[in-house]
Amino acid sequence: MKLKLFLFLTLQISCLVIVAQQPAYFDSTFTNYFRRNSGGWTAGDATISIPLPDQRVIWLFGDSYLADVDTTNNTLPCLFQVRNCMMVQDSSDRSRFKTIIDSTQTGVNQTPFKLKPNDTTLFWPGHGYAWGNNVYIFQERYSNSNMGAYYGEYIAVLHLPDLHMTGLYPAGPKTDNIFGRTVLVDSVNNWVYIYGNRLNWIVWEPIVARCRPDNPFGSWEFYTETGWSTSLVQLKKIMEDPVSPSFSIIRRQGKYYLITQENGYLECGLGRQIYSYDSDSPTGPFLHKKTLYTEESTYNGNYLLTYNSQAHPYFTENDELLISYNVNDKVDSVLPYTCPSQCLNIWNDRLNADTYRPKFIRVPMELLAGQQEIKRPLKVAVNPNPLSTGAPINLDIRNTGGKDLLISLSTTTGQVIFEKSSRSIPGDQHLTLSAPSSPGAYLLRVSSRENLPVVAKLIVIR
Repeated sequence: MKLKLFLFLTLQISCLVIVAQQPAYFDSTFTNYFRRNSGGWTAGDATISIPLPDQRVIWLFGDSYLADVDTTNNTLPCLFQVRNCMMVQDSSDRSRFKTIIDSTQTGVNQTPFKLKPNDTTLFWPGHGYAWGNNVYIFQERYSNSNMGAYYGEYIAVLHLPDLHMTGLYPAGPKTDNIFGRTVLVDSVNNWVYIYGNRLNWIVWEPIVARCRPDNPFGSWEFYTETGWSTSLVQLKKIMEDPVSPSFSIIRRQGKYYLITQENGYLECGLGRQIYSYDSDSPTGPFLHKKTLYTEESTYNGNYLLTYNSQAHPYFTENDELLISYNVNDKVDSVLPYTCPSQCLNIWNDRLNADTYRPKFIRVPMELLAGQQEIKRPLKVAVNPNPLSTGAPINLDIRNTGGKDLLISLSTTTGQVIFEKSSRSIPGDQHLTLSAPSSPGAYLLRVSSRENLPVVAKLIVIR
């Protein structure tokens, strides 16, 4: 009688499934929300979310496209239209967005975040929060559109529920340190923690300030070597490891988690790893580094830039945290290109829109909370089994994690009959092999770098 090995394998590894922490995985549903072709924002980076009391969500982006996508080849012109853009996500239909721009202006001045209609300085979006009748959004101000001299921290105030901007005001200390990269509201103790980073040579060190959530323009306190102080002297970093320019801190069940990534210095192939750290305090120290996810996708055979990881705890579902990251291309001037280099001629070339849109992953909270990473077991279905000599072996493989597979067949005494490598992609895999020409019992082994291996007994008959 034919036996489907899937049931056997499931029983064999069921104890592992119970205890294993599930790995992070690509969220195609949320990623597709931002594959917009017309009617406002169509691509961009930064990707910061601010939930509102009425269940709508503000999304903030840096360099952004407002141009329509050419749907015949999914491309955009190489030059974007605006440097600081905002969308509002619908409360009931998450696929619906409204782009907020200043339609009285043209070009980069269509951004709603500026001091006057033709402001020549640049505001770059930070994080924010809703409190009372207002939304407070941190904005970094620079001397020009090329992100020249840093002019300090500002806060945009939006009125609820119409989101009319009532003002854009300076806030916090006059310092080279950049605050507002992520914020955390403690409504019980009436504080908002304002996280930022300071540059130490070529690395960013995480720091934190706090203020009252109803008045971010009032006095700030800073976490220093001697505790909280209104003085910036002896400002203390909250983690020994550096962070990427953009990072997040979330709170869950009395623990604090810092989400950051490898600092790729905007080079293709770097910045692909996203990490977490944890602490018992909002001021750290943040410890226990874990690798949550490694971006493995390529475009035209090359990695893109990978940067700007951001956590979006409002969208936690099934105890899985939503995290975004951005990808981007750049031009390499010398062959062989290490970047796809789609825009060698910025005036005539076009780029694939998906190479400049946010990507989203889901990370089980147990992976953040656990003390170590535990790899998820593969699931393999073999059909038929038993099977005839030389007959096709059908393998259906799940939980590959997008990693290359190694498949081997050996005798029960250890003699290897064959080994086969298979390049994997995220999602289920189907492979077909040929059964050995001699009858007998064999061991089929399927493994990958990200998963626990599966070994099953295969029966070959005449």
